Formats: sequence, C-alpha cells, structure tokens
Amino acid sequence: MLTKYLGFLLLAQLVLAAPSQPSQESVDLNDPVQRDLQQKAKLETVHLYDSLFRSQIAYFTEVRSHLSPQTKRFRDITLYLTRLNQAIAQEGLEAKEKIWFDVFEEFKESPLLLNRESETNLSDVQYKLLLTGKKLQDISSQFLADVGGYVWNMAKFSGKVVENHIDGLAKASQT
Repeated sequence: MLTKYLGFLLLAQLVLAAPSQPSQESVDLNDPVQRDLQQKAKLETVHLYDSLFRSQIAYFTEVRSHLSPQTKRFRDITLYLTRLNQAIAQEGLEAKEKIWFDVFEEFKESPLLLNRESETNLSDVQYKLLLTGKKLQDISSQFLADVGGYVWNMAKFSGKVVENHIDGLAKASQT
C-alpha cells in the first residue's frame, strides 16, 4: 500500500504539473466558447488541487492521530497540514499551484512516509501498519477516483475545444 500511495502522489504531481492553460496560439481568446472552456478547465484543476489537499489532510491527520505529540514526525505532519490548509484557502489556480510546488519543495527532504524510529517512536512494522490502514486506503482510493474524473472532464473539454476550433475553421473557409 505504501508504494501505491507514493505512486498516487507522483501521479498527482504529474497531472498537476501539466500546463493548466492552453497556449495563446492554440486558443482564440476572443471566442466566448473558448474562454468559457478555458475557465471550466481552470475550475476543474482548482477542484483537483483541493481534492489532493483534502485527501492528504485526511490521510496525514489519521497518521498523526497515532503519533505522540512530542515526536518530530508529529510536528512535521502538523506543519505539512498547515501548509495544505493554506493552499485550500487560496482562491486562484496560480496561487494553489505555487503553494503546491512550495510545499512539495519544503517537504521533499522530510520523509513523512518513511519511518525513523527516533522521529516516530514506532517500530518499522508499527509505522507500516499505521500507513496502510483501511481508512487510509479508502482516502487514497477516493483521490484516485477524483483524478480519474479530472482526466475524463479535461478530455471532454479538449474535445470541445477541438470541435469549436474546427467549426471556426469551417465558418472561416465559407466566407
């Protein structure tokens, strides 16, 4: 399960790292349909970021609940949760992206999912069991479903952009 969770974090990182806005050359921003589709894609990406943040908050809150407040890992997770809540509080896509990448950079050196007994006061077996509990699996599964929905919606938006572009070319060639 731990490797699945790490994989899903990497998947989320790749999905969210994809350009969230089409290039100016590929989209006629004077076209109200294109502008509407671009706005819907931005909103969908904001929802995915918030889903990622909420999933991680739920996951790490559950992990933290089994740690002693005196441990370094408890404090690291508390700081991580604070950063994630700050990201959810942001309104715009660009602000969420910045916080996500800042959080990723800030915590890439902190092995929140790896056990160091001196930081958790738990044995490797205890920490592994903690990280792979049923509730945590459910949280991860829900996020994967959210990613699937995001990919589906973005594919639909892309299809509509292409359809609108082709319709615009057809109209232009008729005149």
